[in-house]
Amino acid sequence: METFIFLTFLLTALAMIGFVVGMFFLIRWFVRKANKEKSPQQTQNEKQQLLARVDYMKKSLVPWGDRSFTDISSWMTYQFSKGMTRRLVGTVYATDQKPIMAFSRIERGFRSDGQFYVGSTIFNLGYEVKEDTIYITLNNQYLGSITNSGGLFNSQGNYIGNAVHPTKISINSGNFRYRFGDSSYEIIINDKKLATVYVAPNYADFEEGLFKNNFNENAIGQPIMSLLNTPSPEEEKWLLAIAVLEIVHHGHWMI
Repeated sequence: METFIFLTFLLTALAMIGFVVGMFFLIRWFVRKANKEKSPQQTQNEKQQLLARVDYMKKSLVPWGDRSFTDISSWMTYQFSKGMTRRLVGTVYATDQKPIMAFSRIERGFRSDGQFYVGSTIFNLGYEVKEDTIYITLNNQYLGSITNSGGLFNSQGNYIGNAVHPTKISINSGNFRYRFGDSSYEIIINDKKLATVYVAPNYADFEEGLFKNNFNENAIGQPIMSLLNTPSPEEEKWLLAIAVLEIVHHGHWMI
């Protein structure tokens, strides 16, 4: 009897060890596969799929008209799917509550690496997120890059200014959430304070009704950006790119 109990215990222990080891290697495989760098051809194919989705969604947008980046609000509607890669598609609304931009976004791994595309009736913006840098194109022309530290670099790789995004850290308790950090930040280009950006709320929390009371969080529907100075035509491109980045990228945490 004692031998039987011992054998049962031993087999159970071995099965548990085997299960844990198996799960470890399975998770490791998933992580490595998710973080594996895409080939140029795979990246291009992914880009075409994202652009096709945006072009299709443009049919439901109103004409951009005489709007500017100051008319972009922090209101969106979206669909989110999560797996080895995370996908987000949606529509961004203007302060007059009209749909003005469509977007399609993909991320993979435990970082936000991936790419996304945003289109209105008069422009297309592309963003490639890779490690600590976001590379931006506007109407198929390379605009420049933004680093995690907020540095702005033009298409020639020259430093032109900064837009330092506050760290978004929240403490949740029941129906209450308090977000630490500044609720806005400034864009400085060519030594000019050009605009104030209002940090987009984490939209999914509001959409899912997770918290009834939010403190130090900007409201949904308010403008993303307000001007402080008159920008040049080139600076206007940067302000548009950063305003869109704020709502489409920072406005929904996919991890």
